[in-house]
Amino acid sequence: MAKKNQTNDTYNEMFSIGGADGAYDLPYYLSPYYPMYKQVLSYLKKYKVSDILEVGCGTGAFAKMISEKTSITYRGFDFSEIAIQKASQLLGRPELFSIGDATQPQTYAYPYEAIICTEVLEHLIDDLTVIDNWKAGTLCICSVPNYDSDYHTRFFNSKDEVIERYQTRFNISEISTVKKPVLTELSLSNYLRQLRWNRYKPKRLLEILGLGDFDKVGGWFIFVGIKK
Repeated sequence: MAKKNQTNDTYNEMFSIGGADGAYDLPYYLSPYYPMYKQVLSYLKKYKVSDILEVGCGTGAFAKMISEKTSITYRGFDFSEIAIQKASQLLGRPELFSIGDATQPQTYAYPYEAIICTEVLEHLIDDLTVIDNWKAGTLCICSVPNYDSDYHTRFFNSKDEVIERYQTRFNISEISTVKKPVLTELSLSNYLRQLRWNRYKPKRLLEILGLGDFDKVGGWFIFVGIKK
């Protein structure tokens, strides 16, 4: 598959239109990324994290979820000016967000207890160099996909492949799999509409209900590790 040339303008354009089918502008609980967000949040609670830095915060959906469901101290950055504008407007707290380049050490100048990095590493050719900027001893929660895309530089077929790539940077304690919803909008009305439209397609119905096979419908490996 030919890969798209990814620049700052690529993502400014993507965030300005809200992503595919407007997914980036949906409330977090209607977003196709909500199942992933929930798993990340469960890890934050499990490890009793109180202060996070989100690498690649996008339009602020996860930040909004954190602000509504926890008392965790949050900061986030993204290299897209459009994403930061939208995140600042969504939460009404522009001081939580900044424009930053994940490849540059100065981007990480402020204190943080843990790093959240979802929907980012697969877009970077130099993902390992980015991780090298993170402080040793930091708890990190990251996602990587099991499906390809024009915007992905890599994807993973198994947990073993994830470990093989990242074991030199992290002491990985656990990895979970989360299926990506086949619907862009997770509202009840959309579910019911899609179930009605696909009532004679058993395989599609199973996928809409979240019962499809992880390897076929696609999803994320979410891993937790301590930065070496």
